[in-house]
Amino acid sequence: MKRFFYFLLLSSFALAQEETNAEVTGTEPGGDNRVGIGGILDIAHAEGNRKSTSNANTLGDNNFNNTRALLRFNFEHQDKLRADIEVQFDDGSEDKVRLLGAFVTIFDVPNSYVNFMVGKIPTPFGNFAKREASDVNPLIGQPLLRQYRTSLDWNNLWDNREQLILKQKRRTHHGTIPANGLRGATPTIYDARWDFGVEVFGNASIVDYQFAVTEGSVSNPEADQNKGKQFLGRIGINPIPGLKIGVSGAMNPYLSTADPQRLLEAGKGKGEFKQVAYGVDLEASYRYLIVFGEFVKSKWDATTKEKELSNWSFYVDGKYKILPRLYISGRYDRMNFSKILNPDTRKKEGWDYNVQRYEAGLGFRVTTDATLKLVEQWTQFEDFAIPSIKLTAVQLSVPF
Repeated sequence: MKRFFYFLLLSSFALAQEETNAEVTGTEPGGDNRVGIGGILDIAHAEGNRKSTSNANTLGDNNFNNTRALLRFNFEHQDKLRADIEVQFDDGSEDKVRLLGAFVTIFDVPNSYVNFMVGKIPTPFGNFAKREASDVNPLIGQPLLRQYRTSLDWNNLWDNREQLILKQKRRTHHGTIPANGLRGATPTIYDARWDFGVEVFGNASIVDYQFAVTEGSVSNPEADQNKGKQFLGRIGINPIPGLKIGVSGAMNPYLSTADPQRLLEAGKGKGEFKQVAYGVDLEASYRYLIVFGEFVKSKWDATTKEKELSNWSFYVDGKYKILPRLYISGRYDRMNFSKILNPDTRKKEGWDYNVQRYEAGLGFRVTTDATLKLVEQWTQFEDFAIPSIKLTAVQLSVPF
């Protein structure tokens, strides 16, 4: 399936080159073909305790790393066909350079209400994906529900006692879970990795929609070894100017690998251990103020006595323009985890530590496009069981 996507994308680029040449030579009057190359360069510096891992994803890529770049290549043919490739560089990531996205978009099939996207596509869940890049993210970090790595392991199955041991790994690493501490630590929604699939999207009047079938899950887009398929989507409504509301849902197996003996004991295949997530999101604006919010509830099938592990999380962030080039922004996040039985104490406790995060800062537009940001971030754990993680950072975001 992946080979087919790459073949389709490369074929589309070949078509674009042919059509572009036709337009230049004038052999196709009225042609409208565009080829574009651009991206974003981020230069950042952070000071604080454990700054390198508190915001890191599985491969170590991190919005607070010193140098990051997103390269975008695209072409568009007569407003009917568009192909995009996005490549990410991160100096702190294990693989440094990786393919983030590669997809073809076909518009108006059969009419303006129906469009298709095929390939390695962004996750159509919630409202943060459209503003995760640094040029549209008013802060530097991401919401917890879009990045925070829980102590659930997508590579294995654990009973209650073992899951609580994984929870203690967070304490061992002072609140973070680096890749060498738990490779398969599972986020709620993994925006840093895009998934292979097919999406249909469109809008009619005040309603817009996105529905997709992909290979992985929203928490583990690489979970394609279990042969499962994810069904996910979002429906949005814009009832009045300045207000947008959306609802999202997703379901798919999330395990990448698992101990065959554990699977045998559970009487299930790894494809039967599913993640189910649903959420609501909000966008509201008035004059110089814009506010976003999102709530997500997620549950993962597990071999604990409770048969599942779940969490709920939300964030609210806002941006207010003080002057034409100066703004202030802030975000509050919270993530709470369901409780499981501790076999040793016979009491119930969270399968991970409840956590909250504050991030606030200033943004100044150095030029029309380039933005300089200064932020302060605090990550706090329940009952102060783990010392707070604090950092101060500056970032220059330069689109090109």
